[in-house]
Amino acid sequence: MDYGGVDGGYEAVARRIAAAMGEGPWIAVLHSGAGGFVPDLAEVASGLAGLIFVDAVRPHPGRSLRDVEPAFVAQLDARAESGRLAPWNRWFDEDPLPRLLPDAAVREAFGADLPRPAVAFLDAVPAASDRWERLPAAYLQLSRRYAPQADWAQSRGWPVERADLHHLAMVSHPAEVAADLVTLAFQVASDR
Repeated sequence: MDYGGVDGGYEAVARRIAAAMGEGPWIAVLHSGAGGFVPDLAEVASGLAGLIFVDAVRPHPGRSLRDVEPAFVAQLDARAESGRLAPWNRWFDEDPLPRLLPDAAVREAFGADLPRPAVAFLDAVPAASDRWERLPAAYLQLSRRYAPQADWAQSRGWPVERADLHHLAMVSHPAEVAADLVTLAFQVASDR
């Protein structure tokens, strides 16, 4: 999805998701940067019953990604072209896809679907709301880079699963990730 390219930024994306999901109840599974727009999703989605963060950033209500991760955003700005961010695999000095997705056909299909969000995504400010904090939540850590976020979730009393995989494990190890998600979904649903 083109987070920053739609009118209204995070809120517009949250409204589209909420409309697609309906009255619910349903649990949102948020991967990577999608964790940042949880405050908007919680504001607009009446059927939202819980959250599962998967190798995801923590919500940052009322603050843009540029405010939260200035060094990372500077790196993304430097690689942007024509008002668009580079595809995810070009955010790094070395393309991680060959290492994470060794199957060439899988890697090619995944790479072909990578979006190029508008640079405005970096400046989108999620709602300054704490409604999301009242929802039951869990965290699935797939890679070492997200250990601090998993630790944060655990410190909040959330159920946490830690898999020794990688950031795109839902593509390369779908059965393992699905099993962890089912376990966490039952825990989130029982916390309602």
